[in-house]
Amino acid sequence: MRQQYTSYSECLKFFDSAQKTNPNLFKVEKIGKTWEDREIIAVSITKNVGTNTEKPALFYTGTIHAREWIGIELSLSFAKYILEHIDYDPYLNQILDKTTLYMVPCANPDGFEYSRNHFAFWRKNRRKNSDGSYGVDLNRNFSVGFSQNNNMTSNVYSGPAAFSEPETAALRDFVLAHKNITIALDYHSQGNVFFPAHNFIHEDAEDAIDLNLLAGNMAEEIRKESSREYGIHMGKPPVHLILGSGREFYYSQGALSLVAEVGTRNISDYIEHMSENIEENIPALVIALSEVNNYKKEDNLQRVENFLAKSVGAKEVEISWNYPEDVEVYFEIYRSKKLKGFAQASNRIGMTKLRTFTDSNLKSSTNYYYYIRAVCKHKGIKSPYAQVLGIRTQPADNMFSKILYPVASKIGYIGEKTKKNKDHFGNNSLFVGISEQKGECYGVAGFSLNTIPENAIITEAKISFYPMNRVAVQVEKYGEWRVGQMDERTIDNIDSFDEIKNAKMLSYIDRPTSSHQLTQGIWRTYTFSLQEIKVLEESLKRREAYFRMEGPTFLPLDRASQLMQWDIGYGKFSGGLSYRPKLDISYTLNEAKLDIQSSTEFSVNYENIKDKTLTAGFDKNGMKQYACIEFDLLNLPDLETTVIADAYIDIEATIINSKENYLRFHVELIEFIEGAITYEKIQNRTVVERVGYDVSISDIKTSAKQRFVFDKYTINEMIAMARAKNKVMFILSASSEKESNKLVNVNWIDKKHINKPILTLEYIRKRKNAPKKIENLSTKIEDGIIKLNWDIPNDDAYKGAIVVKNRFRIPCTPYDGQKLYGGSDNYTYDNFGDIDIHKYYAVFSYDDVPNFSESVYVEVNN
Repeated sequence: MRQQYTSYSECLKFFDSAQKTNPNLFKVEKIGKTWEDREIIAVSITKNVGTNTEKPALFYTGTIHAREWIGIELSLSFAKYILEHIDYDPYLNQILDKTTLYMVPCANPDGFEYSRNHFAFWRKNRRKNSDGSYGVDLNRNFSVGFSQNNNMTSNVYSGPAAFSEPETAALRDFVLAHKNITIALDYHSQGNVFFPAHNFIHEDAEDAIDLNLLAGNMAEEIRKESSREYGIHMGKPPVHLILGSGREFYYSQGALSLVAEVGTRNISDYIEHMSENIEENIPALVIALSEVNNYKKEDNLQRVENFLAKSVGAKEVEISWNYPEDVEVYFEIYRSKKLKGFAQASNRIGMTKLRTFTDSNLKSSTNYYYYIRAVCKHKGIKSPYAQVLGIRTQPADNMFSKILYPVASKIGYIGEKTKKNKDHFGNNSLFVGISEQKGECYGVAGFSLNTIPENAIITEAKISFYPMNRVAVQVEKYGEWRVGQMDERTIDNIDSFDEIKNAKMLSYIDRPTSSHQLTQGIWRTYTFSLQEIKVLEESLKRREAYFRMEGPTFLPLDRASQLMQWDIGYGKFSGGLSYRPKLDISYTLNEAKLDIQSSTEFSVNYENIKDKTLTAGFDKNGMKQYACIEFDLLNLPDLETTVIADAYIDIEATIINSKENYLRFHVELIEFIEGAITYEKIQNRTVVERVGYDVSISDIKTSAKQRFVFDKYTINEMIAMARAKNKVMFILSASSEKESNKLVNVNWIDKKHINKPILTLEYIRKRKNAPKKIENLSTKIEDGIIKLNWDIPNDDAYKGAIVVKNRFRIPCTPYDGQKLYGGSDNYTYDNFGDIDIHKYYAVFSYDDVPNFSESVYVEVNN
C-alpha cells in the first residue's frame, strides 16, 4: 500500500518539473533545511508568478505530522489539477489572475520519510532529544499558546522552545515575509472535520463568522462531490484547545486559518479511500482560493453592520442592516437551517441595493440563520460576512410549539463492558456504536411531556443531537446511527445494558445516518414521519417519551472502534444548554366549533327589496338579483385569546329557476352598507374578498347544499369587521357566460326559514399577545462568573424566560445568539463566558404558545 504514495524526493521532482515547464505559473523556493538536511520547499502558483507577492494569497501546509500523508498527496493532486485545467477553465483562470496559492507540500520531510520507510505511525520530526529519544510535535512548536512539555517521548512533546525546530522556523519566516496571505489551510488527518482558529477567549471573535462560512462552503463542495459530510468545530478554551499550533500562529498574523482533518485513517487504502478524499477536497480548495481576494488587507470592503430582524411571522421575516451609501455596492443574502451552514448560489435568497429584505415562503416554527455580505461590482470583491442573524418563525395561527430537553437523570449512555453505566447519566457524553474497550454502546434520552396537553394533535416533530467527536469512527461507509422511540414500560432500569438493548422499539425515526454522513460540530436532526408522530402522540398519555440511539454492533477487520460521541448538554464534559439534545414539537388542539345562523336575509333587485328571501340571478329584464345575508357576531369568544382556524358558510338551494347550466354563483364578503339598502348601493358595493369558489347550476343540481370556505385573508378581514360592527354582510351574486339572461335564478332559503345560511367558525384558545417583560435585569460577578438576575413580572400568562448572549449586538430574537437559559427561574450564569469581554445579554419572556416579549437587555464591559 505504501508504494502507491509519493515519496518526498518524487514530490520535489514533480514541482521542479512543473516550474521548468510552466515558469509563468509555478515558482519553487527553498525556505529551510531539516535536521536530516532535507530541503523544505514552498511553491508559488499564480498567473505571472513573478507578481505573486502583489496579490492576496492562500497558504497551504501539508503533512506537518509525519503519518498524515493526505497533506502531501493533496498538494500534488491540486497542483496537477491546476496544470490540467489552466488552459481551458475560465473560473480557475479568473481566480489565479487575482490570487496566489502558496503551498508547503510537506512541512515535516524527515518525519514523513521515517513514517514511509520505518514506523508508519510516527508523528513528530526527527530531532534527537537530550534524553536520547527523537522528535518534536511540530504542531505544538509555534509561539501562540506555546506550552513547555518535558516528556520528550510524548507524541505531543512541544520542544525546548517555540520555533526551536527548523521546520516551524521556516514556516514562521515565510509567513512573516508574505503579508499578502489572507487564508491559511493546514491539512491533517483524521476526522472529516474543519477546525477554525481560536482567539483563546471564551467569546466569538468578530471573524468567527467568516471562519465558519469558509469551512461551511468547503464542506458543501465536498458534500456535492462525494455526499460526505464534514463537520465544523471551533472548540472551547482553555483545556480543549491545541497549544502552540500553526493554525493559531497564522491566525495571529491576520489570516483566516483552518485545520482540515481528512479521512478516517492516517494512511488509508489509496484506491478505496485516499483517492476519494483527494478528489472531494479539490473543489473545496478551489472555493477557498476564490475567497482569498475578498479578505485582502488593503482596499477591501467593510462588514455589514446592525444586521437585524425587524419582524418575524409564521411564514415571513423582514431583515434590515446598515451600510454606507455607495452606488457600486449591493448585498447578497443567504439563508440556512443550520447555524454552521454555507453561503453559495444554491442558498442565496436575494440580491439587493436596499437596506431591507423580506424573506417569504418560510415554514412556521422553524429555525433559520441569515448571512449577508456587501459586493462591489466595480472592484469585483465581497466584504466579510455580517454576524449571523438567527430567528425562529412563529407557530402557525392554529399551532403551538415546544422545544423540550431531556431530563438530566434520563440522558446518558450504557456500554456492554463499562462498569459504571449509572454514572454516565447527566454527567457524560453519549458514546454510541462499538469499540473493543467499551463493547456495544447505546444512547438513551428521556423527555418529560408534561408541558404538552394530552389531547394535542402533533403536526410535526424533530429530535436533534449534537455530535462532539467522530475521530473514533474509523471506517468510511461502514455502519449507521439511528434513533428510535422505546416503550419505556418494558424497561425497569434505564442504566441496564441488557434492558436497553432488548427494549421494545415502538418506531424508528427518519432515515439512519451513515458513517460517511456523520460529522462533528453540526446538529444531526431526525424528522418524524406521520406514523412516527402517531406513536409519539400515544406517549402524551403517559407523559414521557424515551429514545434510543444505536450504531453499528460489529467491528470490521483491523479496527478498534466505530464509536460516535454526542453532547448531552449536562455535566463537565458538555458544552451546556446550547448543545443539549432537543425534541421540537409543533401541535394543535381539537378545535371548538361555533355555528351562527344568519340574522337577516333579503333579496335585492332593480324594482324592490324582499325580506326573508334569498334569490340570486337575473330578473325578467335581465337585471342582476342579489341575495344578501347578515350575521351577528356578538357572541364570539374572546378574540384576544382565540384563533379562528377555519370558517365557512353553508347555504342550501331550494328552487332552481334555470334549464341551462351556464349560471354560476359566488359569495362575497362586503364592506357594511350604512343606512337604507338600495339597489344602487348593492350594485356599487365594496367587495372585501370572494369566499371560496364559484358553484354552477350543475353543482347545485348534484348537491343542493353548498359550502363556501374562507381563506386566511378573508377570516382576518371578517374578524376586523366584527370588532368594529359586531356583524358582517355577505352577497350571493350570479354571473353568466351569456350576454342575455332573463328570469334565471336560484332561491337559497326555504319558505319556512328552517334551513337558514350557517356561518361556522372553528377555533382554538390561544394567546395572541406576549406576556409582560421581565424587570430589573442586572449582572454581577460571582465566583469569577457573570450572574444575571431579574424580577419575574406579575402576569399569569408568563411561563418563563429565555436568556441570550450576543457579543456584537443586542439580540433581536430569542435565537439571535447563544442561548444561556430557558425556564422559570429568575437568574442564570454565563458559565462559558469571559468576564472581561464586551457583550450583550437579552432576556425574553414567553408564554405557552410561545409568544415572546420584546427583550430586556444589559450591556457589560462597554
